[in-house]
Amino acid sequence: MKTQTISVMRPIAGLRARDLVLAVTAVFLLLKLAISPFVGLGANEAYAVAGGRLFSLSYFDHPPLHFWLAQSGAMAFGDTGWARLPFIALGAGSSWLMFALTRSLFGERAGVWATLIFNLSIFFCLVAGNWMLPDGPLNFFLLAAALTLSPLAKGEKLSMMRWAAAGLLAGLAALSKYHGLVFVAGVFAFLVSSVWGRRVLRTGAPWLAVLVAAAVFSPVLIWNAQHGWISFGFQGARAATGRHFGGGLFLSLIVAQIALISPWVAWPLARGVIRAAPSSNEAERFLLWLGLPIAILFTFTPLWSDGGMVQWAMPGWLLLLPLAGKYLADEASGRSWPRIWLAVSAALFLLFVLGFVMETRSGWLGSAFPHIFRRGDPTADNVEWTPLGAIVNREALSDDDRLFVLTSGWRDAAKIDQGLAGNYRVAAVSNDPRNFAIGIDPKAWAGRNGWIVLEGVDALAQVAALKSCFGSLEKPSNLTIQRGIRPDATLTIWRGDGFTPKGCMLLSIRNMR
Repeated sequence: MKTQTISVMRPIAGLRARDLVLAVTAVFLLLKLAISPFVGLGANEAYAVAGGRLFSLSYFDHPPLHFWLAQSGAMAFGDTGWARLPFIALGAGSSWLMFALTRSLFGERAGVWATLIFNLSIFFCLVAGNWMLPDGPLNFFLLAAALTLSPLAKGEKLSMMRWAAAGLLAGLAALSKYHGLVFVAGVFAFLVSSVWGRRVLRTGAPWLAVLVAAAVFSPVLIWNAQHGWISFGFQGARAATGRHFGGGLFLSLIVAQIALISPWVAWPLARGVIRAAPSSNEAERFLLWLGLPIAILFTFTPLWSDGGMVQWAMPGWLLLLPLAGKYLADEASGRSWPRIWLAVSAALFLLFVLGFVMETRSGWLGSAFPHIFRRGDPTADNVEWTPLGAIVNREALSDDDRLFVLTSGWRDAAKIDQGLAGNYRVAAVSNDPRNFAIGIDPKAWAGRNGWIVLEGVDALAQVAALKSCFGSLEKPSNLTIQRGIRPDATLTIWRGDGFTPKGCMLLSIRNMR
């Protein structure tokens, strides 16, 4: 069979689809490697590293896979941007899987366009395909599972081995993020929706896949059973029925989704989905059943709950990207505007990357135009608190004195943990400590010395809740974390002597080892 040539852009006409996709993937891989040293770890990334320092079958708010990967990266490369390498590799793998999935359903031309769309998306390329977040391994294994199951869209019978492989990949997706379970439900719904699919469900092969997926996911079940099902309870409560209609949050998250997917990607994605919705084409139905339940469920969650986050719906849109690739491939066969779209999208993407890196390093935009970030500069999240170590470690501390730090929230705890390179156990004293509440036994710290680190102008008021934790506190030190002349965080640091568990108001620290 002769390999099809692709002419997405005239200067590279004649390249084979596989070679073009590999070149595109390599270019974006090199881009992420180039910017990684200049963008510090965000709070969620530092949280993943901090959680992974203590190996566990699962963790408070997420399944364990991305914690394990983050700690592996940190052990190899330190608490730096290079710890992202396992996630960057998964992002490159997802780029190839996007091509392979789309090619299997709609041909090579659509596959190339889908790969370009994937890599020009701020979220799928720069966030999920780069940072130490659960979305990276989730996306990789969702695409791999969908590719493994893609012959179903052509009415082909899958072998027992292929079904087992699909179960393994779906289980790994669920081991990354609970969205993997919704994916399994989507596959089941696709099969139920047709007579042929219902016949498949009457065989043992799909249920073998379910058993394999359950076995892979079992560490999460074991851990939750040992910890009062707190992870399921936490995530379920976030999407539970709220006390009011969240129309404002719903609309704001729609805008945020478009911004993160990237407006230049959201347009062909919307067109591809709308065009496929009334279709009876099995390949399009396959993707709609896999992606739309996730996208719709988590996009509309704010309408019945008090919660919702922009990234919740993204796995659904990921599985619908091949429809955007097909749309652009069809349009490009007779029109020139898709090539213009590609050039404009690439330019906008590169401008965003350049602006983000410059702002992260210097804070120039927020300093020159403070009204732009009235609610806070979002790039401040990637400013690391490494100067904290110079104050906490200014004394010649023994290993016995290098014990623990108390702070007032999980995000600050994550930044502190990274700033101190994991040399101290950090505990978050708040109503939402996340994994910083797990595995801590305050009695083991009795009589020992520790630290209190609080961020913000209200630190003096907050410390009142922590004074009872120590027999005495030394005079506080102050540290300003800044980019150039611009302050991003103000830390107040106390050395505490004689930890007293009985008198300590550790409201949310629980002994859940």
